Amino acid sequence: MSTHSQLSPSKRHRWALCPGSIREEAKFPDDSGGPAAIDGTHSHSLLEKCVDDGLVDPSIYIGQTFEDHEGQFLVDEARAARVKVAIDYIRERSLDGLLKVISEQRVEPKYLLGRDDMGGTVDCQIIGHNFIEIIDYKDGMGIVEVRDNPQLEQYAYGVLADYKLPVNAEYPVEMIVLTIIQPKLALRGMPAINSYEVPVRKLLDKLGILITQAAATDQPDAPLVPGDSQCKFCKAKGSCAALASNVMKEVGIMFQPVVSQTLDIAQQSADKDPSTMDDAQIAQIMEAAPLMRQLLEAVEKEALRRMEAGQTIPGLKLVHGRGSRAWALPEEEMAEKLVKMGIPKTAIYETKLVSPAKAEKLTWEKRDGTKMQLSERQLKTMDKEYISKLAGKLTVAPESDSRKAVVLNAAPMFSAVEAAPAAESLPSWLS
Repeated sequence: MSTHSQLSPSKRHRWALCPGSIREEAKFPDDSGGPAAIDGTHSHSLLEKCVDDGLVDPSIYIGQTFEDHEGQFLVDEARAARVKVAIDYIRERSLDGLLKVISEQRVEPKYLLGRDDMGGTVDCQIIGHNFIEIIDYKDGMGIVEVRDNPQLEQYAYGVLADYKLPVNAEYPVEMIVLTIIQPKLALRGMPAINSYEVPVRKLLDKLGILITQAAATDQPDAPLVPGDSQCKFCKAKGSCAALASNVMKEVGIMFQPVVSQTLDIAQQSADKDPSTMDDAQIAQIMEAAPLMRQLLEAVEKEALRRMEAGQTIPGLKLVHGRGSRAWALPEEEMAEKLVKMGIPKTAIYETKLVSPAKAEKLTWEKRDGTKMQLSERQLKTMDKEYISKLAGKLTVAPESDSRKAVVLNAAPMFSAVEAAPAAESLPSWLS
């Protein structure tokens, strides 16, 4: 795997919106990411091997151990099935390999952009007669829009720059196909593969936007522009004054000079009574909620990092959280002790059915050592026939949220109807 450029395509969604994030993130050490990121790297490594070995089916590697820069990993059925989605698509689009397929190629847009800090590595490319398809594999569940995707567009400039042609020249290909493959979206009933075709000329006409965005990050006082998408994975959000100020402004709580009143901000927050707020205030705070949560979580993480490093933060201290109790002896030995105390063996063990989510991920070994997991057909059968899908707990979300609104007031569902004619008065003998 290649190293990341300062203005890498994968982070363009952040630095294009918040130019100052480049400066602020540089203050923090690099990290490899959490378990999800490491797991995604392993899937990319398997995809690369399958492409390089001739678009082979990933299932042939089940049970084998591979190693990449994140360490060793075992290829299980679940990972092989996800990568197979990509391999099947690439095989079809490349006409079973008749068209040239390139995996994990470093592309540099310097010839078009005039700077050497914006390169990136494309997961896969298919070189057609009049098109180039740029494929980005994503192993997570988060929905990523392919249309006007900033990361893939930057890759495209890197691919086009390799022709060493002026912006206004006629290029050998007329179309760039941007494709995102996300196998896990199928679990949510969504398409796992999404593509968007964009003419080369249209891409080149937008080149100035990227150049301007990149130049903005060069300024010593490049602005910090908080926002849900750009702040989500930013390393600097825990100490970002712009994010904190933005959140406080959104909810009408302003930072006051703090001298001795260390709880000033908390007191201002406590003084806000939601029951006295009007609808506009409630909506404003709800819209700011995602950023507020990000800020609070990031500040807690940053405070812990500083204090674990030996720094002192006035008004704060390190304490142990709620502990847990565990048996001091190995399980079998502990079981014997409990039985000797008179407890029936059937009472010291618990057995319960696994949840649907855990069942989908179960793996086991056959007697011959073969690793097993439910097949795609079995998973579909289980989903359709054995799982009851219950609506989640009601929650409030901004109107821009992609989920369908729940209608509790039924009145708008019924159009006005003519009033029925009044009934005649009843005869006296029925009264």
